[in-house]
Amino acid sequence: MSLIVPFFIGIITWPILEYSLHRFLGHVFKLNTLFKVQHTRHHIETNYFAPNFYKILAAIPASILVYLLGFLLFKTWFQALSLTLGFIVMYAFYEWTHYSFHMHAPKTKLGLNLRRHHFAHHFHNAKFNHGVTTNLLDHLCGTYLKVDKVKVPKSLLLPWLTDQSGQVKPEFSHHFEVK
Repeated sequence: MSLIVPFFIGIITWPILEYSLHRFLGHVFKLNTLFKVQHTRHHIETNYFAPNFYKILAAIPASILVYLLGFLLFKTWFQALSLTLGFIVMYAFYEWTHYSFHMHAPKTKLGLNLRRHHFAHHFHNAKFNHGVTTNLLDHLCGTYLKVDKVKVPKSLLLPWLTDQSGQVKPEFSHHFEVK
């Protein structure tokens, strides 16, 4: 077996974990974990992100676990490493994507649609739209909430969304409004 298959499996494993962690540890279970504390703060201060130190501390044991599972599955350390690298690449892509959603204007229609999906979670109903890098699992798990126009609270405005007068920029006015 080539190294491409385990790498690809690692890539598709991350969004499943992303959705599950976000939905269950972030919203369903009432556990007082560091993840829950940081996640709740992110919902209160939408431009707050947990320090990278916390993310690295969480990523190390997760990567070791993925590697060990990969070794059990593929029986070679090289393929287990390929699986783990795919997982880590997608995790890094998730972190970059999530930060970009909050801090930078979308450049593509897909970026705009995924932002609308994510901010419907933040500003409409946190029981829905748990996926960040994809909305596929929300569709499959029945947690997809379609919102045509996201209503962003004035106190939680995104830096890229409004002009200097606090009005939604014209290019985003069909998808977002300030409430």
